[in-house]
Amino acid sequence: MAPNYKFEGDPKHRVSGPGLDRTLYSVAVGAGVGTLFGACNAAWYPDPISTATSSSLLRNVGRMVTRPAMWCAFAAGTFTGTECVMEMLRNEKQDAWNSLVAGMAGGSVVGLINGRPQIIAATAIGTGIFMAALDLSGPKTVFDEKALDHKRNGFLPEVHVESAALASLKEKFPQHKDL
Repeated sequence: MAPNYKFEGDPKHRVSGPGLDRTLYSVAVGAGVGTLFGACNAAWYPDPISTATSSSLLRNVGRMVTRPAMWCAFAAGTFTGTECVMEMLRNEKQDAWNSLVAGMAGGSVVGLINGRPQIIAATAIGTGIFMAALDLSGPKTVFDEKALDHKRNGFLPEVHVESAALASLKEKFPQHKDL
């Protein structure tokens, strides 16, 4: 059975559907992003990872890749799970308060990497405020929508009209008139 996801608004997408599906999807995306980060980290590690046996080399590289994958998956799952619980507790109301609380929960997971209470509190508050600000900014992030629409979908005129300066340059340099 296909998941019942619904996308609303453009360019900002709100995903609605079963909370467990959304959370598992976020965990998978977080694990993918963490794996990419860990692989890049392992590739540009300042010291060469060298040991006597190839099995311990593989174990060291695996440790460098799986640790960020685990933390990113845990943070993404915590954020989405908390947001789904907030929506459930508030009768499916979707607003910035859900993002604030979920951002604080996800930010606290990011702060747990360090383990110090001050860092956990600071990342929780900062991430919560940042996520609420993103939610409050709304789907419209441009000032002049007509200019943006013309920039995206505008058409060139049917007949190109050269400026007087270009026409005089073509007369001055006839060998380059067809460029």
